[in-house]
Amino acid sequence: MRMKSIIRSLILLCVFAATFVSCETYSDPKVDYSPIYPLSGEWRVRIRNTNADTLVSKTAMYTLGTYNTSDNSTTQMWLRATSSIPTFSPSSSVVKTLKSKISCDVSGLSFSTTGIVQNLNVTTNAVVDTITITEGKVTLNSVTMPSGVMSDRISFKLKKSKSPGVTYLIDGYRRTRWNEDETFITFK
Repeated sequence: MRMKSIIRSLILLCVFAATFVSCETYSDPKVDYSPIYPLSGEWRVRIRNTNADTLVSKTAMYTLGTYNTSDNSTTQMWLRATSSIPTFSPSSSVVKTLKSKISCDVSGLSFSTTGIVQNLNVTTNAVVDTITITEGKVTLNSVTMPSGVMSDRISFKLKKSKSPGVTYLIDGYRRTRWNEDETFITFK
């Protein structure tokens, strides 16, 4: 009987000691962000022809990536179409060829560029297309996603020399990678 009491006491003492030993608290790990964060990220967007007030594709969502330059500049970033949409209509080539180093203002959450060479004929060294981006901005926590989380919004106007007189509005949200958020969200 006394032995059972001693064993119980030892077990309780061990459990009690283990509780204190195993309850070490660690601080959250430090997250290193890109020098242009929160402008950097992966975005799901739609493209609207503002002249005709129509979507370039009523069903397609495009994926854009914004990321820092190799020198970690805080005044420039890359903007690139990374879309994996399997079928491109001729009019969707507005995004298919988008890859440019553009100016950005991290504190103002804005970006733009003028007359950047987009396509170059490597044989003749002739410029095939140039782009101008205006009114580029990121608005933090402005889109409520179906998963319930808040996401950031991106929007900008794009003009291409191959489409004179046409302005495209590219508008979307930061990708969360939650399945329910992969469809387009309607927002103002």
